[in-house]
Amino acid sequence: MSNTPFKETVFYPVVFMLLICIVFVGVLAVMFRSSEPKIKAYQKDSYQRMILELFAPDLASLSSDTPETILASYPESYNSYIKAIQLPGIERQSFQAAYGDSLLGYCFDIGGKGLWGSMRALVALTPDLKKMKGMLIYDQMETPGLGARISEAWFLDQFKNLPVIDLNTGQVQRFELIPEGKKSESNHQIMQVTGATITTNSVIKMISDEINYIHNPSAGVRP
Repeated sequence: MSNTPFKETVFYPVVFMLLICIVFVGVLAVMFRSSEPKIKAYQKDSYQRMILELFAPDLASLSSDTPETILASYPESYNSYIKAIQLPGIERQSFQAAYGDSLLGYCFDIGGKGLWGSMRALVALTPDLKKMKGMLIYDQMETPGLGARISEAWFLDQFKNLPVIDLNTGQVQRFELIPEGKKSESNHQIMQVTGATITTNSVIKMISDEINYIHNPSAGVRP
């Protein structure tokens, strides 16, 4: 039987690293569990604030408040004006915004596929579901500095007060991509993100597919 001390055997580094890993994994697990409620609360607040932000301009026009004041008064303002609902046949997280007896519109949680993974957004529509009040992308996996720029204000601002239903045909509006920086000449032209044509097209497809589903839920639930 060998009298070699255990620390000098080839097994010692393996056992040592294994114990270190177990300790650190345990510490990380405890830290995650202890902070999980705060993380979920933060995610919920961020989500609800985005819904409120989409309707803040309309709420401000009907009250003496500014959009900034309405957002600053969260969560009271959210609880006063926004309500989770379930519209018949539409299997999407849906919300209704109202000021007193005045219905301002609906907000839907929509999803699609980008270049590198899934993307999700909140889209606010008028009560007749024919015009978009605005859109905010809250989850995407696109390339930083390129496709990820779909979350920038200049890109999202293009969808404010944008018709999504062609009044002549009654069908979902067909959008045309134009180069970034070029002035739009019609309400169906969207500036694409330079160097991210696929990602921009993915956003347009997500909007078209989901608006079509919202107007025609009997056609089948999209992923």
